[in-house]
Amino acid sequence: MGSQKASAALGVTALALAAACGNAVSPQISPVSTPADAPDLSLQGVALARLSEGRMVARGTADRLDYHRAGARLQASHGGGIVHPEPGSRLAAFGSVRFVADRVEGEVANRKGVASGAVRLDAARGDVARTDRIYYDGDFLRSDARVDAAGPGYRVDGNGLLARTDGSVIQLTDGVKGQLRMEARR
Repeated sequence: MGSQKASAALGVTALALAAACGNAVSPQISPVSTPADAPDLSLQGVALARLSEGRMVARGTADRLDYHRAGARLQASHGGGIVHPEPGSRLAAFGSVRFVADRVEGEVANRKGVASGAVRLDAARGDVARTDRIYYDGDFLRSDARVDAAGPGYRVDGNGLLARTDGSVIQLTDGVKGQLRMEARR
């Protein structure tokens, strides 16, 4: 019985030595290994909320969200969010602002990003805007794609957009057309 244990132990040791010494070439990487640029955090079916001074100021969802710590890069698919403007701010006149896009990429630390694919914005007061792509850069939003917008008293189309995130400036650019409906005086 003791010789059987000893021969089994010698067999295991011989296999281990053969495996360690017998192959000078590195083995193939398994197909389940992570790629070199894999995200540090990857979430599916995610919901997020941002609080400021005890008040929810924004919330969002995404089918998938990938985050890379290097450069604070973010990628999301089928993402959306709602911003609740601070009372008394210029943006507060629009009410809560909801936005959705097929894809969102950005650098959180640099406050830069792009939303693309069926980008839509809906404001609580009735404003709606659609475009294929919009860029975010600090305090500015800009688009070089067609923008269709409508709201209380207007419907306009443009081939671009320049806006401040606080709502103080919203300009359609590059060939604007549309209608303004004046309200009847009382």
